[in-house]
Amino acid sequence: MVIVAAAPSLVLLTYFYLRDRYEREPIGHLVAAYLLGAFAMFAAQGIDATVADWVSSDWLHTGGETARFFDAFVLAGAVEEIAKWVVLFAAVYAWREFDEPLDGLLYGVAIALGFATLENLLFLASRGLAIAWQRAIFAVPAHALFGGCMGYYAGRAKFAPADPGRSWRFWLAVALSLVVPIAFHGAYDFALLHGLGWQVWTAVSLLSLTFWIFVLRRVKSAQRASPYRPKTMMPTDFQALRRGK
Repeated sequence: MVIVAAAPSLVLLTYFYLRDRYEREPIGHLVAAYLLGAFAMFAAQGIDATVADWVSSDWLHTGGETARFFDAFVLAGAVEEIAKWVVLFAAVYAWREFDEPLDGLLYGVAIALGFATLENLLFLASRGLAIAWQRAIFAVPAHALFGGCMGYYAGRAKFAPADPGRSWRFWLAVALSLVVPIAFHGAYDFALLHGLGWQVWTAVSLLSLTFWIFVLRRVKSAQRASPYRPKTMMPTDFQALRRGK
């Protein structure tokens, strides 16, 4: 069960690690980020229980669209992504090895997949291995994409211009590093809370495809912006990224 729970996360982490073509991160730091993500899962569970006490359990099950929105965007989206975001900015953001925009995306993915591995293990332990394929195709990759969005904007924030006159670019990137993954996560869970008919699976599939396109475009942008890109290649847009373009 542990192997089945961890395998999708390790495959995805390897995939994103190989996208870091020019100056790959130390494996030890990726493992540390991964374990910090698992720790964030424990923190999120505690926070989720506290926030859930703000409303009645009956309302969560019978409150209609408002209750579903609260469940998806607050209990799942906000609580879980805030837990990952705190770990990213409180610990990983200051690492010396975080020295280019793509590193933020990679560390964000590692944190999210550590979170997803433990969450996946708990789901499989309580509901059985029959749901493993569904989570491997949808839930675990979704966490990776949410973390990728978060990490990408964390990289934008870290390499924002130092000019005080442009500090708004820094704060905008920080805000987007939290708002974008919460919005994506909430939309994903909101679709799932409407049942598991073919319409929901179609919606989830389309959402997943949208998330993949969104993140992979930013992977390519960060690759082009890498200061470690060989000089023989086309000029980079790293300075443009630093200017917020």
